[in-house]
Amino acid sequence: MSGTCGRISGADPMRERMRYRSFGFLLSAVLLASGLHAQTTEQQIVADAAAALGGRDRVLAVKTLVVQGGGHDLNVGQSLRYDELGLQSDVWQIRDYKRTYDLANGRARFEVVRASQYPYYQGIGADRVIQAIDGDIAFNIAGNGNAQRVFGGQAAARRAEYLRHPLTLVRAALQPSAILANGRSQGGERLVDITSGGVKLTLAIDAATKLPSRIIQVVDSPTMGDTVMETRFGEYAAVNGVQLPARITTRTDRWLSADVRLLNQSIDGDLGSLAAPAAVRSATQPPPPPAPMTTAREIAKGLWYVEGTTHKSLLAEFSDHMLLIEAPNDERVRAVLAKARELRPGKPVTTLLVTHHHADHTSGVRLAVAEGVTEIITHRSNVAYLNDVLTRSHTINPDDLAKKGNVKLPKITAVDDTGVLRDAMMTINMFHIRDNSHADSMLMLYFPNGKIVTQPDIYMPNDARNVIEGEPLGHAPWLQNLAANIALRKLDVQYHAPIHGDYVTNKQFLDSLIFMTQFVPGSKSTN
Repeated sequence: MSGTCGRISGADPMRERMRYRSFGFLLSAVLLASGLHAQTTEQQIVADAAAALGGRDRVLAVKTLVVQGGGHDLNVGQSLRYDELGLQSDVWQIRDYKRTYDLANGRARFEVVRASQYPYYQGIGADRVIQAIDGDIAFNIAGNGNAQRVFGGQAAARRAEYLRHPLTLVRAALQPSAILANGRSQGGERLVDITSGGVKLTLAIDAATKLPSRIIQVVDSPTMGDTVMETRFGEYAAVNGVQLPARITTRTDRWLSADVRLLNQSIDGDLGSLAAPAAVRSATQPPPPPAPMTTAREIAKGLWYVEGTTHKSLLAEFSDHMLLIEAPNDERVRAVLAKARELRPGKPVTTLLVTHHHADHTSGVRLAVAEGVTEIITHRSNVAYLNDVLTRSHTINPDDLAKKGNVKLPKITAVDDTGVLRDAMMTINMFHIRDNSHADSMLMLYFPNGKIVTQPDIYMPNDARNVIEGEPLGHAPWLQNLAANIALRKLDVQYHAPIHGDYVTNKQFLDSLIFMTQFVPGSKSTN
């Protein structure tokens, strides 16, 4: 031998090279056939999940899936308070929960009956909701069977919902078109980002069992910006050779938002057709509706009631500035601020009064700050919520405040049981609404110069949403509570300027107190 790495004396160099090359090709073929060739960390996580569910071949062979059960939804944006217990107050019972998947064709139908388990202005009757998807086509099905296509964000959310199940997401991840990225370990889990059909989700699997433990998606919220939606899976059991979870819980950010138990699950049964009707397939996206006309009427000196949508706002004039009451959404805030500039060009809107923390009353807070609001006044229980609203990241869909960059955040002034805003031109008395089951964070406002009361959500005069079957005069679960709070504060009220409904006399309120139904009638127990 010549040297430490020499070849055998007399060997044919060409034949030797060919022998090593042939061996290399053979080894590559063996690795490729065994699935080990060039398998990335991301592919390994998906492969492990598929194996744990029943094996790659079994997972890909499943044609249909039906799951049925029940549970509870929690309406995070409409809670009693902004804390863990308060956010579990707005409970809806989920009945007749049924999800039907045609996996071979990428179709699904989601059916549920929801019934309020807390006082609700529209009554406690159950509502059936049917949503469907056929590939990229999302549509809703009304009670009469008519189907209507939905577009944009609703369609994207429907596609994500289709994938928010271990079987559907792992199947999608096994397709050549799926984009896998960022394989990693975290605690007792392994995670991989999966993009399928333009939807990005994160699959987490248990490091020990390899079963999918969570599916995570970061979505945009007008109030909370980049928000984590996390769906957890547990209580796996074998169904026709596939491991399926019987417990599904969802958290929106850090708050529990759904808890479902599945009692019946089946695979590869006959579903009939879940295809979108021809009229739905051919439907085109309608143009956006025209902006509602914004009108303002002066109901007392320096006080305007701004109408145009289901959510009213008020403008109050002080000596050197204007105050805006309520910021429900960006569109509404833009319109009301424009009206304020029209009414009093020389007085900027620098103060915002937030009546309570519900999302439909605060989704325009960030825009108001971007447009120049330097102080927010609210009940003390809303301060933590508003701090979250103002400081969270908005990278998915940057809003006006995010685009402006380093905007100085407003001062937040907290009101406890009572408070007053007063100068030479305007007086506003503020009172915490006590013992209200809709929200424990609400302020009632009283304007002495017009003997006017303003409140959100409690009294909604002439609002059609109050009218329910069998109660043509309307359902109003909190009128007695409002009357009690007015009496407690010894207010001389002549008019009501509610955030929802019409501007009416106190006589109409007193009539409503008698004739509107506080609790929906039901049959008595015979026990």
